[in-house]
Amino acid sequence: MVYKSQSVIKLPLAALALSLTLLISACGSGSGSTNANAPQTPTPTAKTEEKVQTINFAYMPNMGGAAPIAIGEEKGFFKEAGIKMNAVKFLSGPPEFQAMAAGEIDIAYIGPGATFLSAQGQGNIIGIVSLGKSDMVFATKKSGIKEFKDLKGKTVGVPKGTSGEMVLNLGIEKAGLKLSDVNIVNMDVAGAVTAYVAGKVDAVAIWSPYTSEIEKQIGKENMVKLGDNSSFFPEYSFPSSWVVNPKFLKEKPELVDKFMKAMAKTTEYKISHSDEAVKLTAAYTQVPEDSLKQELESIDWIDSKKLATVFKDGTAKQWFDNLQKLFVANGKMDSIVPSEKFMTTDPAIKAVNP
Repeated sequence: MVYKSQSVIKLPLAALALSLTLLISACGSGSGSTNANAPQTPTPTAKTEEKVQTINFAYMPNMGGAAPIAIGEEKGFFKEAGIKMNAVKFLSGPPEFQAMAAGEIDIAYIGPGATFLSAQGQGNIIGIVSLGKSDMVFATKKSGIKEFKDLKGKTVGVPKGTSGEMVLNLGIEKAGLKLSDVNIVNMDVAGAVTAYVAGKVDAVAIWSPYTSEIEKQIGKENMVKLGDNSSFFPEYSFPSSWVVNPKFLKEKPELVDKFMKAMAKTTEYKISHSDEAVKLTAAYTQVPEDSLKQELESIDWIDSKKLATVFKDGTAKQWFDNLQKLFVANGKMDSIVPSEKFMTTDPAIKAVNP
């Protein structure tokens, strides 16, 4: 994976020499003597540039993952924090963790479905972006499926290791079926969308904005919604998070603090300026504005103060503990790990109460 390198502004030697010559000439003109008490012109420095540090950041092209980048860049929140964000697009969480393990990504946005990889020690959760219900399971009209129980013997396309798979598994369990009763096919996001639209699968487990794109292509009347995250509230909440590479956190904790301070500003801005946030995110991701607006309907943002509160009072721990029960049930984890072991809460709390 190739990243854009940060350029450092350097003054050409010829220009520097000319500047010094002019300065000496100016000081020596007039009486022909120098004045030791005269104000000296300071030599230009690159202090601002020296302070800027790069973060390789993994985002997804949706309101949760991309809006903070679009807003932070446009409003200068990252620049104020002394950060240069090298943003790299991903479509799901597991590949982001692979990139972190390779040292290519420092901090990433993940949906709830990839949280099990944090629990396995591959990344520390440092912030919660939102609680959502944008993960949905849709059947095709021609399949004859009307409820989760009708999935028995049917083929479902889903990117495994994602929140879409979690909702699918919960629906199958709630219907009294076993996972082996359903032909679950692992597909990447683009493949799942294409297969559903082409009628090559009976159902798909996917999330916004891809659900909106499917609707545009085949029409809402040809989609049969079986359920979404909210079908399993309040027992299960589905937090999307910021997760940091453990090595990066250990080596550059002060940079993680700067990141969370900048993100606190982007969070407050996107919540109070939702229309502008949609426009900026659409321009940044090339995802249509109407798709992003529709996504907002399924998002419960976690503002900075609420984040600090749920980190301190144990609510966040409960959210992640419950998610782990699902991961154990579907075989992604052998046992539940105390959530505080993979949550690093100080940077978010300090961002609100420095």
